Amino acid sequence: MQDPSLEETEDQGAALELSTEVLQALPQLDPEALAQFFDAYFDRVYGYVRRLVRDEHLTEDLTQDIFLHIHRALPSYDPARDLRPWVFTIATNKVRDFWRSRRHRDSQREKSVEKEAVAETLSAGSERPDSRMDGQELSVQVRSAVDELPEGMRVTVMLRAYEGLSFEAIGAILDRNEVAVRKRYSRALETLRGSLGSAYRSRVEGS
Repeated sequence: MQDPSLEETEDQGAALELSTEVLQALPQLDPEALAQFFDAYFDRVYGYVRRLVRDEHLTEDLTQDIFLHIHRALPSYDPARDLRPWVFTIATNKVRDFWRSRRHRDSQREKSVEKEAVAETLSAGSERPDSRMDGQELSVQVRSAVDELPEGMRVTVMLRAYEGLSFEAIGAILDRNEVAVRKRYSRALETLRGSLGSAYRSRVEGS
């Protein structure tokens, strides 16, 4: 499955664009339209969920649940609406429901040792990435740092930096106003800069 990194912010919505004819056919559950929708969105939704729950099996379960929900909801979808925020609203709500579940609390306990190891690595000054690191090394460090963000910040970063959604669209998904979303995103970037140092600035500040 795809595992997008933060530097993949340009033209990332282009691959998710579907024709007007396909959008109009989706509420009728047209098989060809559904196939094009699945091809365009499955990997992006899977990657989004994977970065939020950080467990392959949980991601597979949640992604399946998300697409079942989408399939049931498509007959009520208005083709005049932007499809991408609609899809990621459903995906985000499913993840947030999971975060409130006992299953999530259990999985968090199982991962506590791993999280502590990552935090130690990021906090070690000798391990901080700098301008001499290659892109692949920095991408790994960025993804690890994003994984350690608080849940609300992580969702905001994922929707903005990975999915390229506007602050207005993110606000609608999270039921927050645009100003609040911008502030949360800024706090997330400050946290990431503190974890990763100056090398991160050139990769993310422009997103």
